[in-house]
Amino acid sequence: MKLVSFDVWNTLLDMNAMLDAFSAELSNLMGTCIVDVVEAIMLTRARIKGMRARGEGDPKRALEESQEMLAEILGVDIEVIRRAAARATLNLGDLVLPGAEGALKDAKRRGLKVTVTGNVMFWPGSYTRLLLERFGLMRYIDRTFFADEVGAFKPLPEMFRKPLEVFGVEPEEALHVGDTYAEDFEGALRVGMWGAWINPEAKGVRRISERGFEIPSIGELPEVLDTLTGDMGKAYKSTGQRSPEV
Repeated sequence: MKLVSFDVWNTLLDMNAMLDAFSAELSNLMGTCIVDVVEAIMLTRARIKGMRARGEGDPKRALEESQEMLAEILGVDIEVIRRAAARATLNLGDLVLPGAEGALKDAKRRGLKVTVTGNVMFWPGSYTRLLLERFGLMRYIDRTFFADEVGAFKPLPEMFRKPLEVFGVEPEEALHVGDTYAEDFEGALRVGMWGAWINPEAKGVRRISERGFEIPSIGELPEVLDTLTGDMGKAYKSTGQRSPEV
């Protein structure tokens, strides 16, 4: 194992807290009921996720499409959406999920390359990078790959292949971990990577496919890495090949 790729929202950072702040700022700028704003945001998110799951939409306009759709539903100029996202980013409290820093630190301790592979919706990847820096997580991250900068979005293969290409890593030498089954887990497996799906309803760490694991939270990721290190070491020992770096 040479590289671990992390999703961001609801993997490292709390998406609900960010959406709450975004909704509040948007409501204040519009001077309207926050309930209506929240409903519009949830509707837009569902539509965008559905489009991406079906392979629709323009990957190079992933950010703009979501902003434009929300602005149209709310009947406001797109600049209002952008301002609300900026204000939410500036005013947020701590968003780091329990176990997130420990998982990043553990991956770095093992000598792995650590990357972030994240989709965007409503706010640009640069804002998310700013939050990762602000909360001290970027010290463990070697490179970030956001949809609006890559020109693709998960689960498209390009999003997962980009980090592998940058670091010269083969798919079978990399693990991607995230909370969305279709976007993160299936997307990673489809390109030949290992996958770890964060499912809060899971009872513990378990293997659910040839190259896939289910974990209840990011805090259990070290157990998956222990398993992969052991499995790969045994496989290479049995073939007489040199074990890959871990």
